[in-house]
Amino acid sequence: MLLFAFLLSCNDHIINEVKQPEIIVAPATLDFGHLLSGHETRTRTVTIANGGTADLVIERLEISGDNYIVDPDGFTVEAGNYYQIEVIYNPITFEHNEGYLDIYLEGDEQPSEGVWLDGHGDAPVLNVTPVELDFGAPLLGCDTTTEIQFQNDGNVDLVIDDVTLMANIPADITIDFGSLPAFPWTLAPSARLAFFANYAPLDQQNDLTTMDIASNDPLTPLLRATAEGAAVLSNEQIQSWIQKNEVIVDIIWIIDNSGSMNTFQNLLGMNMDVFMQMFLNYSPDFRMAFITTDDPSFQSGMIVESGSPDPVGEAVHIIDNIGIWGSGMEKGLSMFQECLEFGECGNMIRRDATLVAIFLSDEPDHSGITTTDIVSVIDSIRPPATFVPYAIIGDIPQGCNTHPHWAQAGWGYYDLVQHYASQWWSICDNDWGNQLEELAQNISVQTVFNLDSEDPHVDTIRVWVNGQTQTAGWVYDPILNAVVFDMDEAPEPGDTIDIGYSTWGCGEE
Repeated sequence: MLLFAFLLSCNDHIINEVKQPEIIVAPATLDFGHLLSGHETRTRTVTIANGGTADLVIERLEISGDNYIVDPDGFTVEAGNYYQIEVIYNPITFEHNEGYLDIYLEGDEQPSEGVWLDGHGDAPVLNVTPVELDFGAPLLGCDTTTEIQFQNDGNVDLVIDDVTLMANIPADITIDFGSLPAFPWTLAPSARLAFFANYAPLDQQNDLTTMDIASNDPLTPLLRATAEGAAVLSNEQIQSWIQKNEVIVDIIWIIDNSGSMNTFQNLLGMNMDVFMQMFLNYSPDFRMAFITTDDPSFQSGMIVESGSPDPVGEAVHIIDNIGIWGSGMEKGLSMFQECLEFGECGNMIRRDATLVAIFLSDEPDHSGITTTDIVSVIDSIRPPATFVPYAIIGDIPQGCNTHPHWAQAGWGYYDLVQHYASQWWSICDNDWGNQLEELAQNISVQTVFNLDSEDPHVDTIRVWVNGQTQTAGWVYDPILNAVVFDMDEAPEPGDTIDIGYSTWGCGEE
């Protein structure tokens, strides 16, 4: 009985002792340091030991990360033994290479152990700007010059051994290396050198040349750059617009309230319905307020808006109550400036609206400020392109006298209008209805289309509206450098407007 128990005890010990492998990997990180890419390699060793009691079967090795090499085949490490594998680092570019060596045991879907890999590839890197040079389409007989730069974007010296131009380089293209030394050219990291390429087309054929740059850049030891262009006989350019369907506008009337203005205020009030009706046809979203030439606050404390129940009646009510008891030293510009900077105008105007100022006076401005002062205020509160001044003033330069109406020349207001290439009307004109209708249309519909080029060939200007050629109803204004439509020929909301023209000389297109 005792012998049986002893045997049974021994048998239990044998059953409980299961042989297992144990993987031990060293080191945990392989640091390959810095190597010259394309020229140097470095090998590091990883030891895989078996600290268990059974065979350790390595099924495969995998590397994540570029420029590292390892034999992927598996192997077996006996209990108590070890196996060494070699990892090779062979950088080919300028970069920091990080990776991971994964070790897979037999039957495992996930790696059991791993080794971090770290190395730096040192290299020169040639950067050519532009590598594809496009001279564009200059006018025949003109030329254009472009700078070409070579830069070393790597971290070791770049050596440019040679630059070879295409054997049959067109006579139209000239590469000027200037005072650069003889080859080789050596550029330290971040250093650059520059030279120039000139294109003077002799005909309308497409011109192309190539430039082969030989260097010690391991990735692109021979880099090809190109330069091409083709001349044109005409340098016509086309600008396009779409007439706005809806105008968002904030209007400030600046009205002279001196003793001589009774008749003119009455004319404005009697014809305000004409202005408003034309204006309402185009501008469903507006705000309008009135100040005087000696008071920057809103008259009657009111803003007339597109949603007002009776915008015409409200506007006429304000005009009728302005009065003629103001100063004879009219200061319309400074009152407008004060209203913008410190008064109610600043709170009224909207960022997405066109700001319109309308000056009405029978005398010049006596503010003592300049157009530049007003422009500076406008520029500080909104983009200047969204501000348009108009004026109903005495004729320039000597005033006007159409009995019973007379007025002095409206200097100051005229200067501001001229600066913004806008429009003014004579206060002595007997047909106020026509003037106010034209003013409303100016505010609501674009009639002036400014050209980008400052030197257009006038005889080449062509105009299309909705794709149809327009030979009448417009003129070119050299002062504004713009195509200006007649009011009755102005494009309708939603119309497309295209204007084509050529320019003189060899300036930039």
